[in-house]
Amino acid sequence: MRIAKHFVSVGQRRVHYFRAGKGPALVLLHASACSAKVLRPLIEAFAGDFTVIALDTPGFGLSDKLSTAAPRIEDFADALAETLDALGIRHVAVQGRHTGASIAAEFAARHPERCAMALTDGYPLLAGDYDEARIAQYLKPIEPAWDGSHLVWLWFRYRDQHAFWPWNAQRLRNRADTDIPDLDFLHRGVIEFLEAGNDYRLGYAAPFRHDAAGLFQRLRVPVCFGTRPGDWLHHMTHLYPPGTWHEVMPREGDDAAERERTILKRNPATGTVPPPPACAALPGRPTTDYASIDGTSLLLRAAGQDRPGEPVLLLPALPGSSALYDELLMALAAYRPVFSLDLPGHGESDPLPGNPQDVETWARAALAVLDRLGLARVQLYGHQGGASVAVELALRQPARFGAPALEAPIVLEAPLATEFARHFAPDLAPCWEGAHLLRAWHHVRDQELWWPWYRRQRGNARTHEPRIEPAALTARVREILKQPASFQPAWRALIDYPLAERMRRLAVPPLLVCAAEDAFAPAFAAARAARPDAAAVTLPDTSAARARLLSDRR
Repeated sequence: MRIAKHFVSVGQRRVHYFRAGKGPALVLLHASACSAKVLRPLIEAFAGDFTVIALDTPGFGLSDKLSTAAPRIEDFADALAETLDALGIRHVAVQGRHTGASIAAEFAARHPERCAMALTDGYPLLAGDYDEARIAQYLKPIEPAWDGSHLVWLWFRYRDQHAFWPWNAQRLRNRADTDIPDLDFLHRGVIEFLEAGNDYRLGYAAPFRHDAAGLFQRLRVPVCFGTRPGDWLHHMTHLYPPGTWHEVMPREGDDAAERERTILKRNPATGTVPPPPACAALPGRPTTDYASIDGTSLLLRAAGQDRPGEPVLLLPALPGSSALYDELLMALAAYRPVFSLDLPGHGESDPLPGNPQDVETWARAALAVLDRLGLARVQLYGHQGGASVAVELALRQPARFGAPALEAPIVLEAPLATEFARHFAPDLAPCWEGAHLLRAWHHVRDQELWWPWYRRQRGNARTHEPRIEPAALTARVREILKQPASFQPAWRALIDYPLAERMRRLAVPPLLVCAAEDAFAPAFAAARAARPDAAAVTLPDTSAARARLLSDRR
């Protein structure tokens, strides 16, 4: 069964969601500070009976936050109604966990004409126990640290959320009655915290301030308050008023999902569910959407679609994603249309079956996306690993692409290439101690300090001002950690790719570009030696400088 991913514009907000199945509309809402990624097992369980819409709630995952400074659960419920308007869906059933449960129940109370029923998986009744000081103690800020220690703190904060309630009361009486989730679950949760950043506290705080007890008397449609053994909210059922529809679900996820499916089928939504609408452009930012290639969803960014001229395809550094290039996309969009994409197995793009990581596979995926967009002529701009993909594309279809612009291409002379093959990248497979997060951090940070980054000696110190501001490093690390299984194979593929030889085969010389601060700036001389007839430009490390350089290329 295919789970599709989409964006929809809701006013000036961008909302991200998953969609699968066919039948009455069912909305799934996740807990804080997760995203709809955590709901994949439920999507699969329910899609046989429903059209499942699993939303990233505002401020989480890839959905924009609400504009309200301190949004309430009521604001999130109204935002859900606005999202359904944008999707063209009038009537739904809603299921939610924890924060999602609060939103689901409040939606049922505030919008009964649109809600067939709601089902909660742990309904928070917290307002009487948490004042603002205690909320602040529970919802600690994420403060990027120069040494990456905030990543390890976040790892254990999220792990202990499943070992204690609350997570910061680490005593025997506060031990949780549940297993610690597996490593992939913990890793996903940490990355979702980093995606939300400090704004995670906005949505997370809302249930603590919600008049959850007062909601019961406002309900006019069926709401089943489900709880599960092992969930700390299971012990709050004594606060439910008499007559509440309460169901104790099985402890295990699969059994609980089957029980929930049976309950949801009692009161299905009415009406039909229209196809997903196109995501409307919003001012001042790229439009995000997905291109589906043989069932694999690839994230695509676009800007400047109203501009004349040949479009530019920006191929980001690998391993990594296009999320770090929004400023450059918008600078280029002042001159011509521009696209970028997360290549398979990176950023927010799904991996292809078997997760192959090689330049040829990435090039084929990019070609499929361009074919889907109907773009006959495209200018190529590739950064680092993306430059290798640009060269491969230009060799495969020279009439379509012409001469690519290559920024800091990874051209390594023979002795260094052999050395890189031994030291190129750390293993980022999640581990119980969270050390993989620090390995990622210092891999990225050390690229700013030494060349090559694994030779930490005085003679290898780089001479530019290091770009090691903790918040910016956190964003870079977050993007490579979204799909850690791709990290080492991608690096291996880039080192093994014969880029210098492939550059020499280009019929038209490429444009070689480099900023002195780039991690591969020390290898720029090797790139120039591979194509001495190519124009080579050293430019400031700014989006404006890059955009001006590309503005009049033909």
